[in-house]
Parts: sequence; C-alpha cells; structure tokens
Amino acid sequence: MSNKEELLQKIKSNKLSVGIIGLGYVGLPLAVCFAAKQVKVLGFDTSSERVSKINSGNNYISDVDDNELASLVQQGSLIATDDFSILGECNAIFICVPTPLDKFKKPEMSFIENACREIGKYLRPGTFISLESTTYPTTTEDFVLPIIEKESGLIEGKDFWLAYSPERVDPGNKQFSTQNTPKVLGAISTDGLDVGKAIYSIAVEEVHTVSSPRIAEMVKILENTYRLVNISLINELALLAGKMDINIWEVIDAAATKPFGFQAFYPGPGVGGHCIPLDPFYLEHIAKKFNFDLSMIHTAGHIDLLMAHRMTVKITSALNRQKKAINGSKILFLGVAYKPDINDERESPALKIMAEVENKGGVVSYHDPFIPSIQTSVGSGFESLDLSGSVLADADCVVITTNHSHFDAGLIEKHSRLIVDLRNVIKEASEKVYKL
Repeated sequence: MSNKEELLQKIKSNKLSVGIIGLGYVGLPLAVCFAAKQVKVLGFDTSSERVSKINSGNNYISDVDDNELASLVQQGSLIATDDFSILGECNAIFICVPTPLDKFKKPEMSFIENACREIGKYLRPGTFISLESTTYPTTTEDFVLPIIEKESGLIEGKDFWLAYSPERVDPGNKQFSTQNTPKVLGAISTDGLDVGKAIYSIAVEEVHTVSSPRIAEMVKILENTYRLVNISLINELALLAGKMDINIWEVIDAAATKPFGFQAFYPGPGVGGHCIPLDPFYLEHIAKKFNFDLSMIHTAGHIDLLMAHRMTVKITSALNRQKKAINGSKILFLGVAYKPDINDERESPALKIMAEVENKGGVVSYHDPFIPSIQTSVGSGFESLDLSGSVLADADCVVITTNHSHFDAGLIEKHSRLIVDLRNVIKEASEKVYKL
C-alpha cells in the first residue's frame, strides 16, 4: 500500500492524527474544528501559558466556544503541548504561526522557519503538511520546502506532501467561521492536493483547489490588498470631504443604492488586524525580486500609514477651536480593538493615535469592554476605565476609535464636552462633534 493509500485509509477509518503549530487566532479554531469531528488533535505552541490554558479547558480566543473547547479537552480529542518531538505522531501538520513585519517592513520569517525545522526533525513518511500563515507568493516552494527536505532527508511528492491554504479568519464574524468559510488549497503535487482536500474536508464544509501553492498564496494577498486599496481610497475621500463640508457617510449610503458596479467601503482611523495592514508589504517584498513596482498598492499603504497622524491633527484642530492645546489636555479614547466587538488590538489604529497624542503631551486614557489593558508602541501601559457620565465629562476630548455595538451614542453626546468621532457613531456633526 502506498503512502497516499495508507493516509486515505486512515482518513476513512477515522484514525487520523492532526498536529497544529501555533494556537492563536488561526490555529486554535482550526484545532477545534478537527477535534469536533473526533479527530485526535495535538496543538503545538511555544507559549507555556497557552498550553496550560488549553489543557485546563480555558479558552482565550473569542471565536472559539468556551464549553466546546472544555468538552473536547476533557474527552481527550484536543491536547496542547510545547514538546515538538511528538510531531512524528501526526499524519497531517498545519503551520499557523505569526508572520509579522520587521522594523524595515520586511517579512519576519523566523516563526515559519523554526516551525519547518521542528517538522523536519521529526517528520515521518506519509505526512501531509500545510502552511496557513499569511506570506508572500513562492514561500511554500522556495522557502518552506527546502528547509523541510534538508532537515528530514525526505522528498516532497514521494515521502510527504506540502501545500498552502490561506487562513480566512475574520474575528468576531457571527456568520462565517473556520468551518463554513470555503478553504482555498494549492499543493505542490497532485497527490498532495488529493490528500489535502480529503483532510481539510473533515473539518471544513467546502475546499476549493487551485493549481499550485503560489496561486493560493496570491489569493490571500489579493483578498486583503483589495480591501486595503478600497479602504485607503475612501479614507482619502473622507478627508477631502471633511474639508469641503460634505458628509462622506451620506455620500456612501447614496452610492450604495446603485445595484451594480459599486461596493460600499467605510472610512475610519486606519486599518488594523494582522492581515490587511501587512499583506501589501509581503507583496512588495517579492515584487522587488522581479523588478516590479507596485505603485498603486504602495500608495494605498502609504495613505494608511499616514492615517494615525492625520487623526491626531484632527484631534488637535478640534481642541484648538475650543482654545485648548493638545499638550496637557485629557483625551479619552473609546475603543482600542481594531474592529467592533472583538478583543483583538493587533495593528489597531487606535494604539497608533494614542501613542502620537501622548508624544504631543496629551493625557491619554481609554475605555474598551473587550480589552482590559493595553500597551502602546511607545511602551506606555493603560487599563480600561469604566465608562460613565462623569468619566466622559472629565475628558477635554472624547475620541471614538472603535464602533463597539454597546456604545451609547446618546450618553456619549450628552456628557462629553468635545467629541472627535472617527467611526460615525454619532450621526450628525455639531459645535462639539467633529466627524472624520
């Protein structure tokens, strides 16, 4: 029996063992999806805190159901560990590690590299491997493959299979989860594609196969660059509209009545999360190797990078109209999550604005019901205040940076002396309400 036939037989007889490296926003939901189908899942993470929490049945990802995680751990379907030597027990391995940018805005590949080296050390023939981390096209074939083959001494397509399947996690989305979001999959070999589709189909409802890993890698970049370009466009138009005394929100609502040729995007203080602000830089990195200039994408990224400064200028201007300087003014930020109703502040524009305001002498505080404490890029730590009329009234300026659904627009408008609304929570501008 060939390696492929043996692995497919394990899938049919429910004897598959899955390993997931990285138990964060991508890895833990995927682990739960497999474990919920009675697949044995080993979750690997270098964080002893995460490992301990999972093995105690304690959830830390909002998109994972607390009771479901506890139940799966209790019945032994999901086990977390920091011992990578047991990777050899896994028939399928999914790499879900972070891929941040370094200080020069270049991809930081050390997390992927370390995961691949650990896989290579303990890899057994007949194993399927899939990279899910966001990265630049060609990573799977030109970066991941050589490391695993060198470390293991095994050959892709003969001894193991390697694929790329971009994560499509949308934190806080109540309609689409890991399970019901279509999965794009591209493998190096046709056997790898067959095996990968069979494995993923256990946990997710739909698998869309493509011809190569680099196609799948470009899919991820396209999805998020599309959003960045359109959000940057509407942010720039919003800034112009503000100078022209035009309500950009009313403009968008009217344009959205067109039943074809238009999709509504909404302005804000900048984009956040791990993907949209970072993906264009992954693409720029690889484009330079092909002597190609991504001028439109570069411009969109530049617009987004400037948004925090432009929002600080808006806060400064609003204070100036009340004959106050930003230096020494008490500035309360409402919401530090990068999107509504989640506990994720990764790349949040609110943190960037807070840091800049603090650098200009503003006395910064914040309220966010989902995030009890934060640290800005300049190293300052803050704890969320309880929101009340007196807290609002005490601030020289209230800045709405995240439109959490529980925010009471009436309460905020009634008690605040000055409001800079960057999320259209308060629908009408006034003498004390300044809109984006």
